[in-house]
Amino acid sequence: MSNNLDDELRRALRPVDPGEEFAQRVVARIARDSTVSRRHAIARYQWLPAALAASVVLGFLTTHDWRMRHEQQGLEARKELLEALRVTGAKLDLAYRVLNDEARVSANGISGA
Repeated sequence: MSNNLDDELRRALRPVDPGEEFAQRVVARIARDSTVSRRHAIARYQWLPAALAASVVLGFLTTHDWRMRHEQQGLEARKELLEALRVTGAKLDLAYRVLNDEARVSANGISGA
């Protein structure tokens, strides 16, 4: 029984020449599969240029918005500074007039006494 099984296995597993057509089919399939895989690779990354362009546009818009906000803050700070300088100048003028008026009164009072 063991020899019979061995013989059957040898017959079933004996090498068989597939012929020239088999080799041609394998080469044709390899060529077709490589073309298909290249197409899939190209299709897989078709979104990449659009994503890069969107990223660049988003970066420009973000930078522009940031610059505009900082420019607006700078203008507001300038306006507040000018108002503070105007108020300070008015107060200094008032103090100058008060001191000059008191000095004149004191000078007139001393020389008139």
